[in-house]
Amino acid sequence: MQPLSHVELNPVFTLPELSTLNDVPSLSFSALQARVDSAFATLSELNAVNPVLLLNGFPGTDYEELVQDLVRKHAKHADLFDLCYAENLNHSQKPIWLRLKAGTGLEFCELVGQLLELSSRHLEAEHIVQRILKKQGNDEKIADYLSLLSQHVAAGKGFSHPVLINLMVHRHDDTIPIVYARQFTPEQLFGAIHFQTEQGSVFSHHHLLEPGLVHQANGGYLIVPIEELLDQPNLWFRLKHALAARQIEWSRAAEMASFYFQPEPPPLDIHLILVGDRLSVAELYLLDRELDTLAFLRADIIPEWDVREDLPSYLGFLSHLRQKHQLLDMDGSAILRLCRYGCRLTEHQHRLSLVESQLVAMMQLSDVIARREQSELITEAHVVLAQQEQDHRLSFLVEQSDLGVRDGQYLLQTSGKEVGQINGLSVIQITGHPYDFGEPVRLTATVHLGDGDVVDIERKADLAGHIHAKAMMIIHGYLSNLFGAEHPSPLSANLVFEQSYHEIDGDSASLTGLCALLSALAKEPIYQHFAVTGAVDQFGHVQPVGGVNEKIEGFFRLCKIQGLTGQQGVLLPASNRLQLNLSDEVSAAIEAGQFHIYPVAHVEQAIELLTGSVAGDVEQPDTLFGRIRDRLDELNGHTVESGFLRRLFRR
Repeated sequence: MQPLSHVELNPVFTLPELSTLNDVPSLSFSALQARVDSAFATLSELNAVNPVLLLNGFPGTDYEELVQDLVRKHAKHADLFDLCYAENLNHSQKPIWLRLKAGTGLEFCELVGQLLELSSRHLEAEHIVQRILKKQGNDEKIADYLSLLSQHVAAGKGFSHPVLINLMVHRHDDTIPIVYARQFTPEQLFGAIHFQTEQGSVFSHHHLLEPGLVHQANGGYLIVPIEELLDQPNLWFRLKHALAARQIEWSRAAEMASFYFQPEPPPLDIHLILVGDRLSVAELYLLDRELDTLAFLRADIIPEWDVREDLPSYLGFLSHLRQKHQLLDMDGSAILRLCRYGCRLTEHQHRLSLVESQLVAMMQLSDVIARREQSELITEAHVVLAQQEQDHRLSFLVEQSDLGVRDGQYLLQTSGKEVGQINGLSVIQITGHPYDFGEPVRLTATVHLGDGDVVDIERKADLAGHIHAKAMMIIHGYLSNLFGAEHPSPLSANLVFEQSYHEIDGDSASLTGLCALLSALAKEPIYQHFAVTGAVDQFGHVQPVGGVNEKIEGFFRLCKIQGLTGQQGVLLPASNRLQLNLSDEVSAAIEAGQFHIYPVAHVEQAIELLTGSVAGDVEQPDTLFGRIRDRLDELNGHTVESGFLRRLFRR
């Protein structure tokens, strides 16, 4: 079997004719989100009060920019208004709200002040009243308030505060409000009632009302991260109630709950946008099973872009990020390197990452290096150096892992042949560490007389997860189907991950374990210059696994420490080819013939590479599988019978 060429190890991009990234028209993130665009188009035409849109997103997304762009594109109108509070002239402990036309709040306050002054002097003020009502479209509630105000002044009654109007929300223009709620308390979200103490008495009035984020978003859009609601579940149910009641109940401090002061709840007219990843959405659904009914309009924010369909649009997105964060321009080589980095994030040669935070981080690191070298453009060398510096800053744990190999504390081989011993590949994930890294592991298998069971020592020691346990059962199923279909196997086996002291899970070592067992059963040694990763089914087909790049690079580090021989390499599932995106060092070694990558589709291909023997058929005694069958038949006492049957069928 031929190994993969170095050309197949990394993604290949064909850039359009351009000199720098600035030559590409800028495209915002929203331009690459057709699903979300469709949702906002529907939202703008939805005949509903206080509708809810739920966006399934991912960390690193600029939700605020996304919503702003799509609101500007699709919002056809907004019912904007100014909101003020005035003293209730019939009940001072129940301030009332007045809804004003957007942008007229300041003028309204001035005119009410003039009206109060004229009325207090018993002068004619009808023209001011008419002027106010004309400005406010003869609003009935405002007309009633002005009439009551005039009667109140004429009767010589006083006020709780010298300034009659508290203008809480004032729209300076016709811009649709878009409010992003971040790390909010109940008072910050729904507004707060403040109190004052004077000579032992507690009191409040309409000027001690503070608007919340909901008030600021009234008439527009409110973006709420679901994570914030999960931390304070009561706020979700309160917000849900406000949407249904179409009004905003005021928050008050718990210690003032017994003090009576009840402002009139203002009207609520918003578009609520809930944003969060799928796990957060699932947790919110567990809290409230009505979520699907309330947020029936939903859309997925896609984290990846198909490079085969439209590379120029992705380049436009990169151009937008450069301009947004005021970074140096990038030449063609730097663009290609950044695209390759985007593919590495998605673990697919045809997919590019749309996670802004990760892309911008690499662009900013490259920008620092380019400015340090007083370059006018970011080049490929700057991006490569940025990656190298970042890897160096975060490589301590990898170096500690390699130290055990250098000191001879980890018993791993990259040369020679051993029966029942094989190099597996694992990926180490450490909480709080941004990088996963590959680490080779030694698997050994031994066989002995028994009932044909495969004993997984990790499972017996409670160091294996459920998926790993399933993988071991699949291995047993394959061996039983291949060698034990007619007679039970007289051999049992032990399989263990050597020098592993923590819990493991996953099925990516099932091909590795199966090959070790076949080696032990056939007494056929395995080349130790190979490492293996892959899952299998009960018929021996090799299935894809994750983390192939980290696994390959991890074994390459081991081989480099112990010395490259030109024979070393990795066997991986053929279906994982599109996930390959290897480091420059590994790619160079493969191009030079010092390291090799072998794609395998079946366990027979893998065992033949690992042992140098033909797997063959169980009925052929001169093959690896045939020798295993002969050994099992001999132990079962079926040697004569099986030999006769073979001769009979050959005739």
